[in-house]
Amino acid sequence: MSLRFLTPHKGAFFLLVSFLISALGAYSKPEFPNNSFSFYEDNTLQTTAEQALSLYKSQKFNLTTDHELNIGFTKSVYWLAFNYSATDQPQLMQIGNSHINKIDFYYISDNKPELQFVTGDYYNFNQRPIATTGFNFPLKKEGLYLIRIDKHNESLQLSFNTATTIEVLENEKYDTAVIALFSGMIILLALFACYLSILSKSSLYILYALYACSGWIWVLANSGHGFEFLWPNAPNFASKARPIFTLLPIAFSISFVQHYLGGINQKFVRTTLHWVRNISYVLSFLIICVPLQIMQTTSWMVMLHSLTVILAIYVSLILYLSISQSIKGNKLALFYLVAIASLLIMLMLFISFYYGDDNANGTFIGRFGLAVGYILELVILMAGLAYRFNRFRIDKEELLTEMNRKQAENTRIIMNVQETERNQIANQLHDIAGSLLSAAKLNLSSLRDKNNFHSVEVNEKLEKTEEAVSLVSDTVRNLSHALSPVMLSKVGFKTSIEKVVSIFNASGKINFQLVVIGFNSFDNNLTNYYTNIYSIVYELLNNISKHSQAKNALIQLIEHEDSFSLIAEDDGIGFDPEVAQTRNTHGLSAIVSKVNYFEGYIELEKNEPCGSIITIDIPKKAYAI
Repeated sequence: MSLRFLTPHKGAFFLLVSFLISALGAYSKPEFPNNSFSFYEDNTLQTTAEQALSLYKSQKFNLTTDHELNIGFTKSVYWLAFNYSATDQPQLMQIGNSHINKIDFYYISDNKPELQFVTGDYYNFNQRPIATTGFNFPLKKEGLYLIRIDKHNESLQLSFNTATTIEVLENEKYDTAVIALFSGMIILLALFACYLSILSKSSLYILYALYACSGWIWVLANSGHGFEFLWPNAPNFASKARPIFTLLPIAFSISFVQHYLGGINQKFVRTTLHWVRNISYVLSFLIICVPLQIMQTTSWMVMLHSLTVILAIYVSLILYLSISQSIKGNKLALFYLVAIASLLIMLMLFISFYYGDDNANGTFIGRFGLAVGYILELVILMAGLAYRFNRFRIDKEELLTEMNRKQAENTRIIMNVQETERNQIANQLHDIAGSLLSAAKLNLSSLRDKNNFHSVEVNEKLEKTEEAVSLVSDTVRNLSHALSPVMLSKVGFKTSIEKVVSIFNASGKINFQLVVIGFNSFDNNLTNYYTNIYSIVYELLNNISKHSQAKNALIQLIEHEDSFSLIAEDDGIGFDPEVAQTRNTHGLSAIVSKVNYFEGYIELEKNEPCGSIITIDIPKKAYAI
């Protein structure tokens, strides 16, 4: 496979799959030592250690060989009893559940229970005998041990066995390494989402980051790593963390999906999700404020059951939205459907283990099933966001291109209208006003010749009047040529430019030199260019004449195969290029507007030792013709 096909989200996906394959191969269910375990259900919650010992001796405890108890939701307290036989290496008693509210660990010495450890989620993390995610208790003596496990009004799943200290610490390092790797992936995805949010200025990617982080905190809370690393000194929060971070991802996800899918058309679905989101926020706040005493009551149990209802409504509506939108051809909805399906598959496997319906999946699913599903969901969602971002970028570029095309078209129309008006004015000046002035001049000349006035004063006045009419006639003709090159298509661009330069040279104030390279033939397809370059040259000549105070000036026009170049320089007083560009002084605004229309380039520079240089380059574009 060529590496150029591995986009970032595909690379992350293949990395995750490779890791899972290796992890599943490396992870195996431990082999348990031959220790006998038995348990007793205390539905009164009042059984003491001495009473439990008596019940054990009366064989009221139930023997188990599975090293597992998947009770599900319970209102009882459970006692676990086992006889320990010492080995060559130090052993630990492992309780494979990170969310037990209280554990009392007893050693039976001389037929009397001797309390050795008290720990659980109701105590700080540092009160655990061994600083591990799960509960591990040192076994220092052979004999009978009793363990009181209190998790009433919650769901109880246990795995229990004895193992060497080295084995326990190795497993702990393995679990922590897996969670650390997954946490790093979550952080990278969240940071990348924030980066996309900055680029696109959209809150959608922030909602993704909030959903990713809050959901991952739930995963950490569920695995016990949240208590170990995030809130080790907040035991009251340990039991609240999972319901809180069940509700917050639901709320963030609803806001995310509304933006992601571009809104929800169905009123019932939209309203229901709105209420689910608000209820999730309210319940999260209430759970934070709940004291520890209420968490041991029936009200807390009802609240936990309500989470299941909220989650079921949320999942049903989200699935309905993603499926219905996918059927309609919404590719973003298809990404979302695949993402949530991967999470739901792992969630079902986890629930199967969690409620004791499947003992064959081992501890790996119980420990990492949700983490794997959540990572898969986030990676697929990020692929959908990357697709959405790329489509947004392409649509934006197409919109800008279309806007530029329309703007260029509108500018061309305006310039054509202006050029038409100028042509009309120039034609009227040339044809009507010029003809009338020529007729007046002829009449004055004829009047003076026929009447043969003897008065010197009268002859002088007639001559001055004739000169004034002639001057006005020349001015009108020059003005008509300046407004529009009426002979452009007839005599060509080069001759028209030479004509306008000769008009400015006629004043004798400035010596204009003209260099024209190219423009040997008149191309009708380039008429728009010729007309506007002619106007630019006239504006430059006019600016130099009025403002430069120069004695000499040079105009160079060059026609290239794919562009036109124009250079105007003089030896006058010059100007500040930065001020001229920002303020469009000296009549440069019209020139800059024309150059921008053709997507050209203009540069203003000071000429050394005096004067200024203006360089213009105009590319030939098909849409500007």
